[in-house]
Amino acid sequence: MKQKSNFIYYTGIIAIIFVVLAFGIAAMVQPHRIERYFKPFVIIHIILSMGWLILFIYQSQLAQKGQLNKHRKNVNIATALVVSSTIIAVYITYAWGDARRLIGESRDILAFAILFFASIWAIKRGKPETHKRLVLIALMNLIGPAFTRVWFIFAWPQETIVFALLFTWIIIPVFYDLVTIRRIHKATYIGVGFTLLSFVIMIAIVFSPLLQSITEFLYELN
Repeated sequence: MKQKSNFIYYTGIIAIIFVVLAFGIAAMVQPHRIERYFKPFVIIHIILSMGWLILFIYQSQLAQKGQLNKHRKNVNIATALVVSSTIIAVYITYAWGDARRLIGESRDILAFAILFFASIWAIKRGKPETHKRLVLIALMNLIGPAFTRVWFIFAWPQETIVFALLFTWIIIPVFYDLVTIRRIHKATYIGVGFTLLSFVIMIAIVFSPLLQSITEFLYELN
């Protein structure tokens, strides 16, 4: 049990460091981003998202120590953070006026939210192992935008970022399974499969004629 909790705990810490560095260095490389970060809704979104990441680490500590009652009591806080950050993130992206960006970045936050609520559903039905894996995969989706900032920093080809995303989405959950139970858990297949399917659907939409119709519906009719 301790080994399992430690993996998730350290993954959460690494995720926070990665996000802070990716967005921070991107702002230094491209100073115009700083102005974006200091808009009210963006600040709120940053606070909510970082709050969830910090809570993720704290929850893993509680699970590691066996303090499950405290762990369960924080579910309402986590839920409020997810709902609020999801709504604000979609609004912020919509406000940029770019349907391609809206669909692409909304996929990250919506996949995160769906997987989070699926993990809550699992824990309420007495499936803690499913819960752990789904919330871990939800975390992988949440930090997706940080990878695009790395792309901006190093001016890497988009294909490199896509590969990094796919690698992270798959390797982290699978490695967790191999370390803890030496087989791939059913929840990992479901969570990773959902993540990859949502990504494929997003790509299909943004590179199809449907994107123009969506742009006209969301922006040009207003």
